[in-house]
Amino acid sequence: MKFQSIFLAIALAAKAKANSSEAPCLAKCFTQGGVETCTFKVSRDQFASSLGYYKFEGADGDCGGTNPVLGVKKGATYLFEQDDPSNYYHALGFAYGQDGALNPNPELEPSIVGPGSSSKCDETLNCPAPMYRLNGKYLGDYSNNPVITDVKADENFGLDDYEPEFFYPLLDWIGAGTYDVALLYPEDNDFEQDFFYFCHIHQFMTGRIKFVDAEGKPTSAEDKPEITYDYEVPSAYDESCGTFGLEEFQLPNRQCPEKFVCDRPDGPVGKFAECIDTMNCAMTIGMTTNVNDDNAICLFNHQMIPHHENAVNMCKALLISGEAVCDDLEDEDSSACVVNVICQEIINVQNAQIQTMRGVLEELKCDETDDCVVRIAPKKSKKAKEQKSSKKFKSSSSSSSSSSSSSSSSSSKSEKRL
Repeated sequence: MKFQSIFLAIALAAKAKANSSEAPCLAKCFTQGGVETCTFKVSRDQFASSLGYYKFEGADGDCGGTNPVLGVKKGATYLFEQDDPSNYYHALGFAYGQDGALNPNPELEPSIVGPGSSSKCDETLNCPAPMYRLNGKYLGDYSNNPVITDVKADENFGLDDYEPEFFYPLLDWIGAGTYDVALLYPEDNDFEQDFFYFCHIHQFMTGRIKFVDAEGKPTSAEDKPEITYDYEVPSAYDESCGTFGLEEFQLPNRQCPEKFVCDRPDGPVGKFAECIDTMNCAMTIGMTTNVNDDNAICLFNHQMIPHHENAVNMCKALLISGEAVCDDLEDEDSSACVVNVICQEIINVQNAQIQTMRGVLEELKCDETDDCVVRIAPKKSKKAKEQKSSKKFKSSSSSSSSSSSSSSSSSSKSEKRL
């Protein structure tokens, strides 16, 4: 499998203008035997935020930007292809509210009616739901779509087999084959609001889906329900490093040493080293914490979260540096590819663990962060050291002179007594 600097290419493509609610991105569709099938190719720009955001390719190529608004026609079969390696650890889901069960909000399932719909589909277990597949083979039993398999009422729509595979080691996941999700929203279902795509593993990656007519125009102008959080936007400095959240930790910083990397060269390696200096300062400041609520678990999380964030940022900075380009992730004889695989697992696994640890802090009612300020004394210059040494010498000479004078005076007095 070729992997020609795909993450760098995705990062550059993210600068394109995203599709809007007024003009959603449309899938690539074809009609055969009276059946319309539409395809979105799914990928992910891991540099777009701390977690990365989804990208889609449709009828006109790249939908533009990250987490674009998608347009879906009722009655058509949609295939969301997740065969790009950037989908690793990002099993796609669909819900009636942001982030689905992670928020929690109801998801598209055989037993769940869309809000405001008069449908009784929950009674027959045939409400619209995604149908998860691996190598073209459906993994569930439920079906509302004869294009995929015979229609059947059931609660199993394949997610319980699909999602666990995204937790496999990266090379095992790639080797398993091609993942995709089929979705049909019937024309006779009167649900009219928007719904959402999201990641089953990482929260805060939600994007909007609007129903469109035969001309691709939204059937509802209103964005409802709302997405209650803003998308993260990397600073100019973070864009230069491929990282997130480092802008304010550039050296010099009173809470960090003057450098972490010595003998920094010029060029891409030098830039990577500069970014490491900044991220190590961020981690150092993040790991100087109080003991919150006298709780060891909270202390562990307060220490481990910045440690994980640093590992994620270090991998992203390496991947965007151009110094570890890998053409084939499965090439175990290439040191660059071996490190790429390690970094993809670090980025995706540790980001998920960060969210879990934040959830633990919330459950224990501990503060999200509890930093304390520990300043590092500035290093004294050679001139300052010489001045201090000179003062000591003068002080010592003065003491010796005084001692000698005192000794002479005592000796003189003794002679007079004699």
